[in-house]
Amino acid sequence: MAGRTAARDGLKVLLIEKNPEVGRVTRFCSRSLRVGAGGFSSNAVASDENLKRISITVEVGSQHHRLHLQHLPSDAIIDYRGELNPVFNETFVSPSGHSFSRYHSSRDIEAFVIDKEHLLQGLLAEASAAGCEIRAATRCQSIEASPEGVRVAVKSDSGDEVLSARRAIIADGSFSPLVEQLGFNAGRPAGPGRLKFMSFVLDRVKFPFPELRRVRLCVPSLHNGMVNLGPWPPGMFQLSAAASVDENISLPTVLNKFLTESPFREIFAGAKVIARQACNMDRRPAIREAARGNVICVGDNAAFAETAIKGALGCGFTAARCSKQAIERGADGANAAYNDYWQHAFNFFSREYNRRVAGVREMTLALQDAETDTLVEWINRHGLSGLPNDIIIDNRDKLEQDLPGICAKLLPHDAGSVRRPPDH
Repeated sequence: MAGRTAARDGLKVLLIEKNPEVGRVTRFCSRSLRVGAGGFSSNAVASDENLKRISITVEVGSQHHRLHLQHLPSDAIIDYRGELNPVFNETFVSPSGHSFSRYHSSRDIEAFVIDKEHLLQGLLAEASAAGCEIRAATRCQSIEASPEGVRVAVKSDSGDEVLSARRAIIADGSFSPLVEQLGFNAGRPAGPGRLKFMSFVLDRVKFPFPELRRVRLCVPSLHNGMVNLGPWPPGMFQLSAAASVDENISLPTVLNKFLTESPFREIFAGAKVIARQACNMDRRPAIREAARGNVICVGDNAAFAETAIKGALGCGFTAARCSKQAIERGADGANAAYNDYWQHAFNFFSREYNRRVAGVREMTLALQDAETDTLVEWINRHGLSGLPNDIIIDNRDKLEQDLPGICAKLLPHDAGSVRRPPDH
């Protein structure tokens, strides 16, 4: 997105990609394009920051769709010709089949499942058409920044080379060595540690709801986190789970148990595993000043956990536009503009939001199977909807009155020490 936008704005752009096939995705990565401004762990709107959370509207055609990035200039649009499947009400299901959903109605579209490779390849083609030079199978070995520009040492099958440029936009993922080299991590706390993710892509699943939706399976006896089931293009499903890298948990074993031993095994009775994907994610606090000097860090390398698809698109567009501003009018104002956008586009800069999501322990971490059934049945019986954190916090008095033991486990005095991050 950054390369395409900068090239369209008339800049001379070189896009460096370490993978030999640009746009091919082999690791675990979300295919969910969320359309609202709600958070991962809470839908509450923080009042301590003037947040303009990144959101997207979708102009749907028969084969050609347009993705409009909100809170950005009117040309922040992506043409997309891949699969576009509407996903409705995210639903949490207990071991005995009790459930509640994120929204009261299942008729509202929460997200679209997209073909991420098709999205990336479309952006790549547009970048190339705009004049962006693309080098695949090329790895950045090191980077140096100065008031005059940047120097990047790269390695490819053609050999080693040192490249010079006026500006650099770095989008190299969660464990970025380049961000470290440039000193952006100075003073950045380590955070609560890394997560590992594992997913199975499944064919022939007996999906338990009439509409496509994301289902969060909650069985504490099989896994101390939620196991997610959701649509995967084209016409398949993804079963995924996460755990701390410090935990002695085999995620393939967890997923296989859900397929064969869980209360939901009938859903998967005829399913076939088509692919397995995995990744790791860091959970460091976000870099507050992501634009500095002649460098802008975008995406997961500067974020807490991740920026998700729409966040990455918004950051790429804004970084390109601010880079043009920096070249034409100076870096200070352009970097300030990018940092202002960055600091108000995500919930992780709100202390109020962070306190809220840190205040509740996850059901599967705090409760046993029978207690999970009791809690989810209680939520359902009272006609409540929302994300678990919001339901528990907003109905604390009633929950404490009706289910005091469960309430004490979910809202302990030291709840801040068990914070879980946004998940895929």
